[in-house]
Amino acid sequence: MPLSACRDRLLTRAALLVNADDFGLTEGITDGIIEAHQHGIVTSTSIIASGAAFEHAVRQAHDNQSLGIGVHLTLVEELPVSDPKEIPTLVGRNGKLPRNYTELLSGLILGRIRREHIEQELRAQVMKCLNAGLTPTHLDSHQHVHTLPSILRIAIRIGEEFEIPGMRLPRDSPRHDIASLQKSVLCMMARWDARYLHNSRFATCDRMAGLFESGALGEAQLLGILQRLPGGSTELICHPGRAGRRANTSYAHWRYDWETELNALTSHRVREALSSENIQLISYRDLQPSMKNLPSPISSAGPVR
Repeated sequence: MPLSACRDRLLTRAALLVNADDFGLTEGITDGIIEAHQHGIVTSTSIIASGAAFEHAVRQAHDNQSLGIGVHLTLVEELPVSDPKEIPTLVGRNGKLPRNYTELLSGLILGRIRREHIEQELRAQVMKCLNAGLTPTHLDSHQHVHTLPSILRIAIRIGEEFEIPGMRLPRDSPRHDIASLQKSVLCMMARWDARYLHNSRFATCDRMAGLFESGALGEAQLLGILQRLPGGSTELICHPGRAGRRANTSYAHWRYDWETELNALTSHRVREALSSENIQLISYRDLQPSMKNLPSPISSAGPVR
């Protein structure tokens, strides 16, 4: 079904899909996402199948049926789900996936990484989520690697194979400064991806917000996003989490302030702004009519009061 038919009812009113990334990466991040859903504005999340807290996240997902669950396709930094011997071009000597987006991209360009190994690993990740009893609402990816054309084609095949109806496109507004160069390139690439997906069955939001605030989305930044929100559907990307003994010490190099984002997403002022701006909270379920039989997100009846 063309995307335009799926979104007709969202075009005249600002609709915000709030997706928390990295569900299952650590227990601290997972617990923060659940708190931001239960007491804040998060309507959706995406789970890392190879995350250290995957089983913990699955239990939380089953206990919170109103939270939409996508698959956070992961091709960098983490351990693979597949046996490393079966995907030798995709893993290093340490048994891990490429260190970052740049290493993955260069491996693809130079032919060191075989696309069939990428497809095998991504399919294994989705299968792990399905076997855990999850019903994915959408696909997105760690460091947005699925926006690369060759990986996007793989993600489309897998999404169609497993009838996953939604897909993220990081269509934030590019910024013209060196510090934001990589993310700006992602935004421009997503515009090509949108044309490629235009007549596909995948539902996606009209635009994205929060990409350039990743790891530092405070209350002031979030209120500014809400005040500028246009009509149609916008996906807000966010990274809430809890600090402490179960938290995120292995990811200190990201320099993310998970608790600042959690506080913003559960802020009373933010909830009031949603109501005063007449913004409807949605999840990927609301973008795709075929998913209406699934449990509704926390705010499908209208803005948070």
